[in-house]
Amino acid sequence: MDKIKLTANSKSFEVEMGSTLESFARSLGLNPDKCVAEVNGEPFGAAEFGGVKLSEGDVIEIMQIVAGG
Repeated sequence: MDKIKLTANSKSFEVEMGSTLESFARSLGLNPDKCVAEVNGEPFGAAEFGGVKLSEGDVIEIMQIVAGG
C-alpha cells in the first residue's frame, strides 16, 4: 500500500494512504477517545477522528487530554 508523508507535533511521519486521524492516534499509542487535534488548523474532537482522512502534507497537532487535580 502507498504511504503519505505528514507532520504531527513538529515531527515527520509516513502513514498508509487512507489512514484516519483515529488510526494515526492509535499508532502513536494514544487513546483517540481522550484526544483533541487540529489538522491544517481545523479543530477536531475525539468523536470526529474516525471520519478525518489524512492527506499528503497534512500538519497535525494532537494531544491527549489528561485530567488531574
